[in-house]
Amino acid sequence: MVLKTPHEWSAETLLAKAQRFADKMLERPRDDWEFGFWSSLCLEMIVRAAVSKASPAFLADGKDWSNLAFALDQQSSGNKQSPKSIDISEAAARANALYPDFNREMVGFCALHFQRRNAELHSGRLAFDALGTDWLPQFYAACEPLVVAAGSSLIEIFGAEEAKTAGLMIQAHKDEAAKAVKQAIQAHRTVWENKSPEDRQGLKDLAVVSSTKAVGHRVTCPSCGCIALVQGTAAGASKTAMENDVIVTRTPMLPAHFDCKACELKVSGFSKLNACGLGSTYTSTSYEDPADYFQIEPELRPVEYEMDDDNNEP
Repeated sequence: MVLKTPHEWSAETLLAKAQRFADKMLERPRDDWEFGFWSSLCLEMIVRAAVSKASPAFLADGKDWSNLAFALDQQSSGNKQSPKSIDISEAAARANALYPDFNREMVGFCALHFQRRNAELHSGRLAFDALGTDWLPQFYAACEPLVVAAGSSLIEIFGAEEAKTAGLMIQAHKDEAAKAVKQAIQAHRTVWENKSPEDRQGLKDLAVVSSTKAVGHRVTCPSCGCIALVQGTAAGASKTAMENDVIVTRTPMLPAHFDCKACELKVSGFSKLNACGLGSTYTSTSYEDPADYFQIEPELRPVEYEMDDDNNEP
């Protein structure tokens, strides 16, 4: 019996290549430029493997149908000899949409690391020289949810010893975020408690007025207890439907920024928001007049609808 060779865009083959790059990475000292360079190639394969695990078709460049045919392992006269996949920034965005644990903060780190890789390959800049190792906790924190999504583990990719070190780095990264945000909350709470009752009431009223559901997701401030807002980024595909003669679009959102108008506490970054209990996803709901949605000519329109967006729909 002839065994079929795994598809080159499959999660299996991409993880195998990630492991190959990880081996090259770990051959070098951590402060060596090649350690950082090989890590960037390893990270790209891990991102692509996670996307492919959902479907290799998600890696196909949609500008030419033959790329999709290749991803689905369909042979036809239109198939290219050199099929084209999406670029890595789009792959990271799709991984974020597919796997909420791979959050926007991690996507941001990946974008920066891939920029370094591109500079190293396509310019005279020595992007990984003197980089140090401060980036390693973020690197492993980004890798962990992706390798799990792809059906693997840090141990399989990096080996048991390095995976143990990576786990310690990931935990330290999370603890540092929690420590920083708790200090900020306590500092703002102290200032808030030293204000007069009249001043606190005035600021509380201001927070209620300014924290509208159309602007962000309403939550309780962990510092002063007033109404405040969380704003976020899309964490998945939007769903649109007609409800009561209005076009309603609902989008799952991942928290990215918190702002309290009363005590002026601000928190940015999912890891910090999660550390202070503000990391829960929410739904952003928008409403649109069917006439606008379907681009109906003004003179043919029935009644016009006006409804504010709602980031606190039950």
